[in-house]
Amino acid sequence: MKFCLLFFCYCCFLVHLRAQSIITFGQGNTPNVSVTASSQSSAAIQTLTGTGFLPNSAAASRFLSQATLGHNFAHIQDVANLGVEKWLDNQLALPNSFRTQTYLAQIHQMMVDSLTFKYPSNTYTLSNVFVGNTHFDVSWFQGAMTAPDAVRWRVAWALSELFVVSRVSAFDDNPYALSSYYDLLLENGLGTYRNLLEKITYHPAMGVYLTFMNNHATDSTNKVYPDENYARELMQLFSIGLYKLNVDGTEMRDVNNNLIPTYNNNDIAGLAKVFTGLSWGDSRYLGDNEKNNWSYTLPMKFFPIDSSDAKKNPWKTTPRIVNGHEPGPKTFLGVTIPARPVLQGEQDIKDALDVLANHPNVGPFIARRLIQRLVMSNPSPSYIQRVATVFNNNGSGVRGDLKAVVRAVLLDAEARDCSIDQTVSTVGALREPFLRYMNLMRGLPLTTQGGVYRNVMVDLFSRLEQKPLNSPSVFNFFQPDFQPDGELKTQGKFAPEFQLVNSQTITAYVNALGKWLIDDDPVEYWGLFNGETYKTDQDSKFNLVADYAFTRNDKIVQLLDKYNLLFTGGKLSAKTLDLIRSMVIKMPYSENTNGVPNADQAYRRVRLMLVLILSSPDYLINR
Repeated sequence: MKFCLLFFCYCCFLVHLRAQSIITFGQGNTPNVSVTASSQSSAAIQTLTGTGFLPNSAAASRFLSQATLGHNFAHIQDVANLGVEKWLDNQLALPNSFRTQTYLAQIHQMMVDSLTFKYPSNTYTLSNVFVGNTHFDVSWFQGAMTAPDAVRWRVAWALSELFVVSRVSAFDDNPYALSSYYDLLLENGLGTYRNLLEKITYHPAMGVYLTFMNNHATDSTNKVYPDENYARELMQLFSIGLYKLNVDGTEMRDVNNNLIPTYNNNDIAGLAKVFTGLSWGDSRYLGDNEKNNWSYTLPMKFFPIDSSDAKKNPWKTTPRIVNGHEPGPKTFLGVTIPARPVLQGEQDIKDALDVLANHPNVGPFIARRLIQRLVMSNPSPSYIQRVATVFNNNGSGVRGDLKAVVRAVLLDAEARDCSIDQTVSTVGALREPFLRYMNLMRGLPLTTQGGVYRNVMVDLFSRLEQKPLNSPSVFNFFQPDFQPDGELKTQGKFAPEFQLVNSQTITAYVNALGKWLIDDDPVEYWGLFNGETYKTDQDSKFNLVADYAFTRNDKIVQLLDKYNLLFTGGKLSAKTLDLIRSMVIKMPYSENTNGVPNADQAYRRVRLMLVLILSSPDYLINR
């Protein structure tokens, strides 16, 4: 039998013990309660825990808003038919289906071939045909719109905001650097945290971004010391945070009620010595420069010895040969990595990453950040603890199993509970501007004849101040502990995404809705190279003609219900629904003699309705 989760969430059993004693069970509360069924099924207790039920369409839509970059009605139906758990398990079992670097390389080769055909007297190669940031954005958007492993893409987006690398750096306009790094997140984001940490550490984009590429051992004579940037951010932002945490994410206090720092400057200096001796994967010596765009696609290479003087000056009979990797013991976080020959220096890196990955802070630290990026800004300590416990042990003795962690985040009772008081200001999260855009692109039918979605997202970024790998700093587009002035700050609560909210971005978003919907200009089609022939089938538009029949005044409510379900999971308030309906029916409407709506007028009604829904507070706050 199919149960409606919304119904279940409000169906709790109240047992009165004496006059003033009430015990509530249901909604996951099952102390000293057992449930039996005629089938003798051990799953009978699910009638009270809420697990195992098939969701209704509203619950399915709400779940998809957390688990994907955007969803349509077919996705909602799939979740409603399969159930949240089975659908999610199916998703998590899917392999990585799309590599942005592969698609980028195909675009690049197409450009070379097209230019060669158009101008046969010239010589065009991959090396002399320019590709830039927009080509990465085109590749990213194609994958986001077509990849079946939708949960993987949502998780990769979340991880790109935790383990930040940005084009606002020395590799600006190198799409191979961006695509290679994003593919790393797609490929490893559902593996183990420890493996992800190592992949990130060896990626040249991270090496350049956090300035430990070509990091040398200490040379006090020449005043050369290991760069500390990565060591600091690795601890502060990627693993353990600033203060010691309990497993539920609350901060520990000392006997004087002061916060307890997780590390100090000595720890940073000690850890920095570990990340010495790494250079480009195609380099000849420590200190070498990248050779070309593709240097960013190779893991960094370890150079225990700095022989750059000999390589650059082969005529020297006694070139300067020094350590590339820091020799001796390395102490940080109360652990000492023993002294070993510099030739074994990569073992230092492995040991250091092991220390960090096994630190007790990592579970609650990563748990809170993933919950914030996928579900809500202010998870309860018990929610964080449940997820951190899964991080610490996935049930099979594996620590840091990110697939299990993501599953725990999305299936937790606090994430799935539809009985939460929706009027409470701390429930849910403000939708990120870029996710609002992707909700729209993936929610409505975006037509393309050849299955190609070309989108450079240049104007989009100027309006929303967000797009993949374009953070202004390593601290992401917004910080996890941001508190806007007002009620939330007074309550000590957080609202990270509000850091992007100001009068300019609010106006820009509403104007962007007009551009995407009213003007039917949802994607930014640019030529990939000078002189490229315009390809109409890659300049996608919304096809909403099927909804025109519901633009009559007596059918507007049905159309409102449809989009309310799709974009808000049915959360538009009665007041908001009435306001939108009253605005839409004020728009001109007429029909021909066969009762067919005037296409232009129906077009305006449908799209005005969407603009009003997507700019409403009921949509903007995803609860």
